[in-house]
Amino acid sequence: MMSRAVLIVCLWLVSACGSGGGGNGGAGSQPPNVLAVTIGGSSVCTTFNQPCTQITICQPGTSTCQTISDILVDTGSFGVRIFGSALSIPLQQEVESPGQPIGECMPFADGSALWGPVQLADVVLAGEPAVTVPIHVIAPTFAGQSKSQNPCNAVVDSDPLIAGYNGILGIGLFTHDCGTRCEISDNNNQYFSCTASTCGSIAAPLSTQVQNPVWLLPSDKNGVILTLPNVPATGAPALSGSITLGIGTASNNSPPPGIPTFLTDQHGSLTTIYKGITFAQSIIDSGSNGYFFPDLTLPLCLMPPQDFYCPLATASLSATLFGVNAPQATVPFQVANATNLLNTGNAVFNNLGGPSPSSSSSSTFDWGLPFFLGRIVFVGIEGQSSTLGTGPLYAF
Repeated sequence: MMSRAVLIVCLWLVSACGSGGGGNGGAGSQPPNVLAVTIGGSSVCTTFNQPCTQITICQPGTSTCQTISDILVDTGSFGVRIFGSALSIPLQQEVESPGQPIGECMPFADGSALWGPVQLADVVLAGEPAVTVPIHVIAPTFAGQSKSQNPCNAVVDSDPLIAGYNGILGIGLFTHDCGTRCEISDNNNQYFSCTASTCGSIAAPLSTQVQNPVWLLPSDKNGVILTLPNVPATGAPALSGSITLGIGTASNNSPPPGIPTFLTDQHGSLTTIYKGITFAQSIIDSGSNGYFFPDLTLPLCLMPPQDFYCPLATASLSATLFGVNAPQATVPFQVANATNLLNTGNAVFNNLGGPSPSSSSSSTFDWGLPFFLGRIVFVGIEGQSSTLGTGPLYAF
């Protein structure tokens, strides 16, 4: 997940490279494989275009649980991350073979990061069975580190209210948040073994890596479906949508006949052609609160939010998405004046755009949250089969 200023955008690291009471995270009469998603109306998830849900965390094998709200829904990352300050139950620390505690640094595209221990938890999504999985607990003082002095070599997030969420539910294309790269290399600078206040990078077996909890479900494990309604051109104060777990595994998650399927490459990327320029690293990412792509003809905002575009008149644009299996789709979209939009006081917009972060490759095109509005987007997890094919894939 990438992050910058008021922007939440995911950095993909893949195999190639408050709190509440106990109970489960299901909402009311929702089917057991459906999580409610909201944008707006929260005192924690306050960043515009930021979809949030709730999940339940338990001590493994027990009924000692805590349901935590304001969890960012992120199809651009993989695994559960929870601020330690929002977590009221102790969890089992993951250790490497000599018995030293394992910590993780999850970097973002703006140079910031999350730091904290890797711990074992039972995670409950909606009414699904609990799955036991390593999660990342965000705690800047873990292993004697600090907000500004840590193995990430960055100023790490330390407060849910500043970050704009209590945690992240990474339900993207991959099963592990680092995969083979961190399994075979002890110089990955993502996983660390810590002794007192000294931490060194280590090779992390897949079993100890932070993992996408969906792929561990007994039946609805092959992917997710994110459904969000559209909003007017001036935005909306709030909206409600859903995450449906599984693809073609239940009566409520069957893809419609003939829906185009876009297989990604091994890094989770599609290809986008925009104004004749090919962007080979294109992602579809609900954790990004706008469309992010370079275009020197679109002026930047002079007033907040200054990392976004502010054209005098709304720009009507289009780009073509390609999967590695050759299907293509021309996607029309708009970019409006971000300052004017935010001055409405609304929280959800379908026409926010900005330049790619300076640390990103020039070949990056990020289809963020506006892409999801008014669409049903299927995310197929790597190695998992469904009626759409074998992931990693998108369909919409």
